[in-house]
Amino acid sequence: MAVNPQSSTNAFATAKAPFADLRDKVVLITGGTRGIGWVTAALFASCGAQVAVNGREQSEADAAARKLNEAYGTPTQALAADVSDVRQVRKMFENFSLWSRERLDVLVCCAGYPLVDDLWNTPLHEVGDEEVERWFKDVRAVDLDGARYCSRHALQMMIPEKSGSLVFVSATPALVGYHGTPYTEAKAGVLGLMRDITVEYAKSNIRANAVAPGNIASGWYHQLSEQRRDELAKEAPLGRWGKPEEVAGTILFLASDLAGYITGQTIVVDGGEVIR
Repeated sequence: MAVNPQSSTNAFATAKAPFADLRDKVVLITGGTRGIGWVTAALFASCGAQVAVNGREQSEADAAARKLNEAYGTPTQALAADVSDVRQVRKMFENFSLWSRERLDVLVCCAGYPLVDDLWNTPLHEVGDEEVERWFKDVRAVDLDGARYCSRHALQMMIPEKSGSLVFVSATPALVGYHGTPYTEAKAGVLGLMRDITVEYAKSNIRANAVAPGNIASGWYHQLSEQRRDELAKEAPLGRWGKPEEVAGTILFLASDLAGYITGQTIVVDGGEVIR
């Protein structure tokens, strides 16, 4: 479910931390028109960053970019593209490079395949011959392939500048397992991508990190009954659902200079359920 831009662009309007002055940063956020991606875009914009938001639909991307500009006065760009399509990603980065004058400081890979009950709840041994190929391929195409395609272009822009930060959105099942195997597998692959980028591009002063959210009141949260929401809230020692703003804050930290000596790490945002 899309987050209403009108109600959430002001989430950080009164919380501009002095350390988070990003007026000299150019940021691209995939999946930035809804959910955690949208709230992350609002946080970066509230800190002065120039923000490009990607979404599948041009109308949604246009609306998100316009709302950010109106709320925070920072330059914004709308980028419509299906990140699972390598050609669309190439065109998206061409348009982005023209707008940003070939500069990219931060890439946040937040685009993800929507939660589908059958994909989430069917045990692997019960998945049919056709579904075992299609389901896994579909989720991987957005979550993992999309992150890979976008990272490739981002690295090409960051290497000449010898600077940059990539932040990937994974999930706690990628660390400890759960169910919903297509999602778990794809999100675990994202962590492998992040770690390879960390090792390979540190010599260019490029950092890569990930966040692993647990139960966050966004997206699939809105599909659940009140009873199920209460049950899942109790899984975390903090006894509640996380807020999208709490994930966004972690992403901003990892992307900022405050985390300048942090790379190759996965930060769990789940209220204490997964303790490593």
